[in-house]
Amino acid sequence: MPFLIAGCAIIGLIASRSIVAESNAHRRTESDAWWSPSCEVCGRTLTVTMRRCVGDGHPQRSMNLVVMVATAVTFGAVAARVPSLWVVPAYLAYSFVIVLLTITDIDTKLLPNRILLPGTVVSGSLLVVGSIASGSGWDLVRGIAAGAVYFVIMLILALVARGALGMGDVKLAFLIGLFVGYLGWGYLVIAGLGAFILGGLVSIVLLAARRVSRKDSIPFGPFLTSASVLAIVVGSAIITWYTG
Repeated sequence: MPFLIAGCAIIGLIASRSIVAESNAHRRTESDAWWSPSCEVCGRTLTVTMRRCVGDGHPQRSMNLVVMVATAVTFGAVAARVPSLWVVPAYLAYSFVIVLLTITDIDTKLLPNRILLPGTVVSGSLLVVGSIASGSGWDLVRGIAAGAVYFVIMLILALVARGALGMGDVKLAFLIGLFVGYLGWGYLVIAGLGAFILGGLVSIVLLAARRVSRKDSIPFGPFLTSASVLAIVVGSAIITWYTG
């Protein structure tokens, strides 16, 4: 297990460069850039930490380093909690997508289809393959059902809230429901409730600190994704505590 966690964390470090490259491309309204992040000043590739560019050393935003650390930690933590090695690739792909969507939503307040839809197809396909290989077909059925349930709930909330939730949040809910529901219905409950608890707490803090006003919109995607990771990583402990 330690080797699995370390290996997946290293994969996360490598993948973080692609995440930074694509999120920066979307923030700059440029074409997709999946392979190597480039300097915002001269266009050259970035150093290992992505804090400066190679050559002229132009400083880059601190968020790049945050993404690198967060991706490595997420990859390692999620891989440690999956029920079978066969579905590890699927959960790593899921982790890649949600980290990318998180930073993109923070930057642009959007969950773009050009990331969300291919990410759902790729990670979902890997989950299907892994489920078949591991003989956990019923877990996959439960995951699909959970994704549908979460999608419908978020759609209803989006219609009732009239703009407080976007359709990107609704579509993201299916992806989240698929992967947390694969582990069990209790994980879906934790992810769903956790998103609104985190969103409420952060909003209160930002309002108290006067970083935002009541008229400002706060992207909800990061709370959805963060709660899903928490559900996957510590959901078992929460369920045991609650039922024990």
